[in-house]
Amino acid sequence: MSTYSDTPRKATDTVQTLPRATYPFDREFYEGLVARRADFELSNSHELTEIGYGFEIAAGQAFRLTLLGGPQILDVGFLSSEDPEEHFFTGGQMAIEGGRISRFTRLWGTPPRSRPLATCIADSLAYTPNERRTRDHFSYGAHCNAHLWHLYTGVHHRPCYDNLRYGFAMLGLHQRYIHDNVNLFQRGGYDPFSGAHLIDESDARVGDHIEFYAETGLFVSVSICPNSGGSDALRESWSDTGPSDPVYPILVEVFDTGASPLGWPY
Repeated sequence: MSTYSDTPRKATDTVQTLPRATYPFDREFYEGLVARRADFELSNSHELTEIGYGFEIAAGQAFRLTLLGGPQILDVGFLSSEDPEEHFFTGGQMAIEGGRISRFTRLWGTPPRSRPLATCIADSLAYTPNERRTRDHFSYGAHCNAHLWHLYTGVHHRPCYDNLRYGFAMLGLHQRYIHDNVNLFQRGGYDPFSGAHLIDESDARVGDHIEFYAETGLFVSVSICPNSGGSDALRESWSDTGPSDPVYPILVEVFDTGASPLGWPY
């Protein structure tokens, strides 16, 4: 007899899920990196304000993104410098790591290599529980573009797509290399029943940072999101004069770690 029911599921019902696939992870290696973080040597730094920025990272280096003025969403794109056709892959990321990014989360690239591109080794942000169960740093939101803003507001302010394009242009790459990206310091989620995309103001504060270790050579493009710290009022937050919330600067720092990546597969 069929057990199908069209009765809507209640929010309190238990939802069973398939066990997540387990991929090997050398935790001792990354804990060792974290333990000697003070020994990393600063290679270069850049203060970024209201636009995009592109930079190259060698395998084995680390880079840190720090908020200098207040809560600020960052859209960040990752490409392999060996082959820019290999880029961060939202689908693989969700299947392997889930939708959140924090310390020891790996960022996965596209087939055929299907390998980690970077691993998060530091995240200072403190989570505040909330009824909507939204959290910062998610890996399935990508970026807004000019077409969406025309639909929302009827005007074309510079969206994250344009900022990412600017950042990749600094590396000699055109806009067709813009693909999936992560949304750092963006507190978001999906309503499990309606599918609505939820965005709340970030938990981040001045001085909060997140840091990644490069598993392979990378081209990285960072966009300072014009929606600042985030809000569900995104579609109503811009007028003909632009966004009303301040857009805060960030500090990009690149470090030499002295540690070579383990490679993939291990």
